[in-house]
Formats: sequence, C-alpha cells, structure tokens
Amino acid sequence: MNLKPYQDFANDKFGGFNDQELLITAFTHRSYLNEHKKTVKEHNERLEFLGDAVLELIVTEHLYTHFREPEGILTNWRSALVRTESISAVAAAEGFEPLIRLSRGEKRSSERARQQILANCYEAVIGALYLDQGYEAAKAFITSN
Repeated sequence: MNLKPYQDFANDKFGGFNDQELLITAFTHRSYLNEHKKTVKEHNERLEFLGDAVLELIVTEHLYTHFREPEGILTNWRSALVRTESISAVAAAEGFEPLIRLSRGEKRSSERARQQILANCYEAVIGALYLDQGYEAAKAFITSN
C-alpha cells in the first residue's frame, strides 16, 4: 500500500500524524474491509462515532461562545452545520475523496451515498485526529473549515 498520499495529507492538514495506521483506518470504509479481510483489520465506523461527538461538541462550543441567541436557534444552526450535505462538502473541498478506501461496488454508488460516505469519513478523521493529537488539534481543524 502506498502511504505517501496519507502522509502528504496529514502533513498538509495537521502538520503530521503520530499514528499513521489510525489515519488510514479513518479513510477505510466497511465495504473495503469486506473485500480485503486478509490485509485490513478495521474500518472507520468506530472512529466516525467518536468524531461525530467531537464535531458536535466543537460546533456547539463555537456557537455558544460567539452567539447570544436562545437554545432553539443555536440548536437549529448546529443542525445545519453538522448535516451530511455540509460535512460532505467540506470533506470534498479538503481532498478526502481520493483517499477513501472503498469496495469496487461502493465506488459506483449514487451521489447521495457518496455524500454520506464523505461525511462519515470526515467524522472518522476528526475522531482519529482527536485520538492522535487531542481536542485542540481537532478544534483547530474543524474551525479552519
């Protein structure tokens, strides 16, 4: 496997990554694991779970800190910011798509499925970044987008 694209991505976006395997796992879709059971041990869903919570906390903290609106309005804004379409657009702009490891079948999926995969991958990368470099690094990455 060619690690250079992942190393280049990590250097460009985060100034490096301590656990390169963790980052590669963040880019590994479940379908890829199904086709590569002998060489791949884990897919990104657990990291996605963690990253979703980190993303929501950081967005919530940002909204709370910068706006004085009531809870209902802040909740609506957060929902708009962390929805699939918004997250997938950021992931696409940040160059995630060529790095995602997918099965042959998943590569031919619909636009909606592609958006969901991109959004899930973005959350998984945030989870990996949080584990690798901590809350402040995850916050810096999210708020820079």
